[in-house]
Amino acid sequence: MEVHFIINPYAGNGQGIKRWRQFEQQLAIPYQSHLTKYEGHTLLLANELAGRATKENPVCLIAIGGDGTIHEVLNGAIHFKNVYLGAVSAGSGNDFARGYQAFKTSKQVEQFINTVKSSSHDCGVVKQGGTTKYFINNFGVGFDALVARIANRSSLKRSLNKWKLGKLSYPYYVIHALFTYKPFKLTISCEGKIKQYQNVWFVTASNQPYFGGGMKLSPNSITSDGQFELTVVSNLSKWKLLFLFGTVFLGKHTLLKEVEQFAATYAQLMFEEPVMAHADGETQKLVTGQNKIQITVQKKAWNLAK
Repeated sequence: MEVHFIINPYAGNGQGIKRWRQFEQQLAIPYQSHLTKYEGHTLLLANELAGRATKENPVCLIAIGGDGTIHEVLNGAIHFKNVYLGAVSAGSGNDFARGYQAFKTSKQVEQFINTVKSSSHDCGVVKQGGTTKYFINNFGVGFDALVARIANRSSLKRSLNKWKLGKLSYPYYVIHALFTYKPFKLTISCEGKIKQYQNVWFVTASNQPYFGGGMKLSPNSITSDGQFELTVVSNLSKWKLLFLFGTVFLGKHTLLKEVEQFAATYAQLMFEEPVMAHADGETQKLVTGQNKIQITVQKKAWNLAK
């Protein structure tokens, strides 16, 4: 088996390279390491390395970075067989490690190589504007995407990352964005039914419970059940939204009448205005004319190295 470490040296304000140095000193197995050098490089590396995999010579790709790093590895490797994906958490939010399982020590990596113990998991598939993307944790549209974009670009997050407290920037920027954000109208076509929502703050498709650095947004999500959970938050005041984010760490927000949550295997989201979207925390702005998003699930699409 080929073992490749894909390291994002900039993750967690330098935590990526620090974590790699720790692993590098202790590894006692053959491996190759690859430092990412620019945005999108992780995806290209994963695609190239996964393409080497055969039944006789499988490939294990271990991402060292945050949720965005493992997101790119998944998107690069998703179409190849005989590939195992793993992660070493070195970002600010690290929700992947909460919903799945990440390597904490080099000994755990060596144990995997000896046993090849793994589990198969679903991924979400998003089609929009002629493009297809895959998500491993969650895909969101609206307020949560805007907060993720602001937080990812903030100097505060970089400063907190130095103390391994980067996840605290998310609640701060929830308040920061609260007073400028404009809720939107949303139509969801799902399982043969059409639902319309007014004053929507955000809609999120989840493949696992956590997002935003430990918020338990979708408590019932299971990573291998062949479906995702949609969470729609609408028609509530700004102050009640703050209360929602205060309860979401415990998963109690689902008791609010303004929060609707249901499972699906297919959903089409339709908007009237440009909105912000994110996949595993990686953000993009959906422009006018690209107002339809299709979300499906690809069952047991990838193998987690354990």
